[in-house]
Amino acid sequence: MKYYMGIDMGGTMVKAAIFSQFGEEIAVSEQKLKVIYPGKEMVERDVYEAKKAVYHVIKMVIQKSQIESSAIGGIGVTGQANGMYLFDQNGNPARNAVLSSDTRAKKYVKKWNENGTWKSILPKIRQQIWAGNVPALLAWFQDHEPESLEKASVVVTAKDYIRYLLTGEFALEITEASGIASMDQEKKQITEEIYRELGIEKWLDLFPKRILECTEIAGSVTPECAKLTGLKEGTPVVGGQMDTGACIISTGVTEENQLGIIVGTWGINSIVKKKPVTDENIFMVYKYCIPEMYCVMEGSSTSATNLEWFIDTFVKDYGLENVYGFCNKLVEEADYNDTLFFLPFLYGSNVGPDAKSAFIGLEARHGKKEMLRAIYEGVAFCHKYHIERLRKYIEKLDVVRMAGGAARSSVWMQLFADVLGVPVEISKASELGAMGVAMEAAVGTGLYPDIKSAVSDWVKIKAIYQPNPEKVKFYEKKYQVYKKIIYQLDSIWGELDGLEEK
Repeated sequence: MKYYMGIDMGGTMVKAAIFSQFGEEIAVSEQKLKVIYPGKEMVERDVYEAKKAVYHVIKMVIQKSQIESSAIGGIGVTGQANGMYLFDQNGNPARNAVLSSDTRAKKYVKKWNENGTWKSILPKIRQQIWAGNVPALLAWFQDHEPESLEKASVVVTAKDYIRYLLTGEFALEITEASGIASMDQEKKQITEEIYRELGIEKWLDLFPKRILECTEIAGSVTPECAKLTGLKEGTPVVGGQMDTGACIISTGVTEENQLGIIVGTWGINSIVKKKPVTDENIFMVYKYCIPEMYCVMEGSSTSATNLEWFIDTFVKDYGLENVYGFCNKLVEEADYNDTLFFLPFLYGSNVGPDAKSAFIGLEARHGKKEMLRAIYEGVAFCHKYHIERLRKYIEKLDVVRMAGGAARSSVWMQLFADVLGVPVEISKASELGAMGVAMEAAVGTGLYPDIKSAVSDWVKIKAIYQPNPEKVKFYEKKYQVYKKIIYQLDSIWGELDGLEEK
């Protein structure tokens, strides 16, 4: 029996999972990572803490699985896309990592949008530029913290850092390289032409030159990594892919007109197409893990982390062992036919760079359960807003496949079915990001000839949530009011920022 490991470093957690050659989830280990907020609109991570956590979860998952590490046939890596990890020539961090939920660089995005720079490079990059993108962060650091860039020799993202910890070599990988608003997708290269237009061509040499395919063997586990984790030295490590694609492939999205949704740190909504799309209204188009296909994605940092904020701020003092079960129970008890709204824009938005989070319609009769239900609904409304932009590329939508931490909540999944008005299917596996790249390790080391073959064996559906017609009707009305609220507030958000300007 062979086994395959996937490692996933998201916005708040690092996880490792082991799967059998038949796709059965054998063991999972996870560790929460501290998020650092050093200033207004800044979201960072201690890279040394992340390193220790990666090695720790690998060691723990091997112990929990009770299998010999020599039985692990390959390893795949995934992680939160974009953001920025800077390292010197010895692999030491030049500073804290910047997470993709960071919005310090939003003024550069505004400038590029207003002066035509973004539209000029859109045919090449096929995606919007946003504050947590690598180029936007490079532009901010160039003006505000150039010493960190001067100190650095390498810029990568979370997934590529994990691979470095395993193999000792820095490299990029095609799905994420095409998803950081830096690559000419026709040429499959991060080009000087794009970075010159953005005014950051000076830092082009920070990118590793090697760009891997998802299933390509990138290297093998080093003696140092083996000693720290219990992995067998020489175990193959494949390129992997960014977490959005890893989760989507694990839900079984391999054909056009299928829709995959991730409810996690980011809210991701994706379809796959055989021909690339160039559309200024679409958030991102990038190379999918199936070589001949592209992923068309709509997403923003407006998803389940809003619940994490509410729990950390208002619920954790209760000392509950199962805090998520407590929240689900309160939401289930709350009347769905309510007028309270929540705008889940704590870490950015999908309606404008300046939009802020808010409860709208709050009354004295509302308590925790109503506020929690409004958060669950607000996240679902943000996903629906994104999906509306994808609809013209979907001939018929019969079902959606869900992934992410929120997929563990039957209450939230039923709410999604009611808000979207279509059945929601949940994969049997719990760690879909890790599963996606473990499948790629199985392909890259020869167990399967291609990704589609692995998906047909590994992906299994455990639950289907059917929409409630009465609730579908109500939520459609409430969603229309939600859209009116965000449109009316659009001109106000910039004025709020202006209050702090000196």
